[in-house]
Amino acid sequence: MVSTVFGPADIVVMAVLLGLTVAKGIWASWEANRRSRNNAATVSESDNFFLAGREMPFWAVGLSIFASNIGTEHFVGLAGAAAASGMPVSIYEWSAGLLIFFLGWGLAPMYLALGLTTMPEWFERRFNPPCRLLVAVVSILAYVLTKIAATVFAGAVLLEVVLGLSMWVSVPIILAFTAAYAAFGGLRAVMFTDVGQASIFILGGVIGLGFALAEIGGVSGLLRSLDSNGLAYFTTTLRPPYLRGYPWTGMLIGQPIMSVWYWCVDQTLVQRVFSARSLSHAQGGCSLAGYLKILPPFLMVIPGMIARCFFEECLSSEGVRFPQWCDMENIQRSPDLSKGPGSNQAYPLFITRSFPDGLRGLMVVSMILAMMSSLDSVFNCVATVFTEDIVVRFLYPSASAHFQVWIGRLATVVAASCGLAWLPTLTNRGEGLYLATQSVMAHLTPTLVAVFFLGLLWPRANGIGAFVGMLAGFAFGIVRWVISNGAVCDDWDASSFRCMDFNHIGSFVFLITLVVTIVVSLLSGKPDVGKLYGTCVTVAVPAAGVRPPSVEFRLATKASHRQMLLTSGLFLLAVMGTLCVGFGYSSAPWEGGGTTVSGGIICILCVVVVAAATHLGMLGVALGEKSDPDTGGRSASPRVQDESVQDLPISS
Repeated sequence: MVSTVFGPADIVVMAVLLGLTVAKGIWASWEANRRSRNNAATVSESDNFFLAGREMPFWAVGLSIFASNIGTEHFVGLAGAAAASGMPVSIYEWSAGLLIFFLGWGLAPMYLALGLTTMPEWFERRFNPPCRLLVAVVSILAYVLTKIAATVFAGAVLLEVVLGLSMWVSVPIILAFTAAYAAFGGLRAVMFTDVGQASIFILGGVIGLGFALAEIGGVSGLLRSLDSNGLAYFTTTLRPPYLRGYPWTGMLIGQPIMSVWYWCVDQTLVQRVFSARSLSHAQGGCSLAGYLKILPPFLMVIPGMIARCFFEECLSSEGVRFPQWCDMENIQRSPDLSKGPGSNQAYPLFITRSFPDGLRGLMVVSMILAMMSSLDSVFNCVATVFTEDIVVRFLYPSASAHFQVWIGRLATVVAASCGLAWLPTLTNRGEGLYLATQSVMAHLTPTLVAVFFLGLLWPRANGIGAFVGMLAGFAFGIVRWVISNGAVCDDWDASSFRCMDFNHIGSFVFLITLVVTIVVSLLSGKPDVGKLYGTCVTVAVPAAGVRPPSVEFRLATKASHRQMLLTSGLFLLAVMGTLCVGFGYSSAPWEGGGTTVSGGIICILCVVVVAAATHLGMLGVALGEKSDPDTGGRSASPRVQDESVQDLPISS
């Protein structure tokens, strides 16, 4: 346990920023309730609480998506993973930009047309009520096992290292305040608070990165230190498929599959899209969040690598260089930044041992605010899913809007308590915090992604097939996760069932679910054609009327906005693809470093393909506008013939 002596500037910075945060939380909750009362005649109390009245602007959507994702577990877990293994963990962040683009351009039009409140609702519309219930229950469990517990544990590591506080003392205080404004202000309070918190921890991360680089002598100093300590391979993102740690096959195939759930299907982030005032604002918010995802590897991964360099320099010089990074008199007391739980302390130790007065306070506040921004989002998400998909849908359908809000508040308190109960398990995970949470997701989420894609693309998929497929996928994933927890493996044992990298296992879970769902669907009856309208993109609604005016207004977009957002989105794809593969390939710890020839060729091909796609996309938009000059620069509304399907959304 390490505690920090804070200087006067630290105390002032922390007092001011935390005071502003408390004031912001109180104001956001009050403002959310005021707006709820003012528009009560047009928007229900539950819609105001769970979806912010569906009127959030793009900047709030984008910053809230980013803040909801980036928590203290990134400062602690991402930096810790980098201290242990280097750059490969960055692929989790950079590949997310590609999925956020898919959310905005591929799925947001369908989601807004359906007028969804929760994602489990989509599974009922496409399949059946049991599927909705199963997805809701599994989602809530996943929130507790990964998001809430991981964020809380990361905050506990920070406060224990920096302040010397036990997690059982510090965590309940932060939980209580975060749950309070999330429970009483609803999604609007959460999103507006996220905007301020994201701004502060981005600023803190940038300043922290600058100071860390200055300490080691810039980028050139970092590269020299990595090379002299036998860590040159840290600068590469792609690793061999036969290793357990970050195999490129798992990172570029299995990992994106499980991440589709997090970025495109999970209620926590998709709820921000539901709250957007229009499709343009939803897509603009996704574009903003996508570009912000470029930052985490630079703000958190690089400082983690620098911390590892300081640790190795201290050991190799027997405490002569950077003596504060290892206790040579009692080496057992020094956290081992090369592996497991010790690496989780990389960034907190940076704060305590290297940052100057003032910057320490800023970074502590930044990490606490990152923790709060993730927690408030998950709390509101759990409240929404539990209330709408379990209580109202299956237990108490006639519940009033006021009752729903109070049920949501109760669910927030219960979720926070469950997260605390899961903490001891995370503390004992050997691979580090970030990978522990990713491992849980890899065993659960590919099942949901497989069923989602089948429902989205294959009209023959039915409710029975989807339900049985999810049961099979969840069963396989849970059994394998339990087996892997008790396995003793080395880095080269990557082919056995017990020790295979979890990103590879995610691909198997996906394929098993896919096969079971297809087989059962083919052996049972065809789905009701009404369930395909608006939920299966390969089936168009029979033309028969117009969408409701409220839906039509939210889906309308100007041609200039579409062109601008499409261009920025495709450029984002080029940047993220280049970052993922452009740092090169390393076959072993004694080889690699720098951009390889193959990596450079792949980067060039990515840029060429995306540039071509950009021109084709803009050409398609222009031709679409010319072929339909009467839309006035807005999306045209397909007509329908039958009033029975008038309110059914039309696949975009």
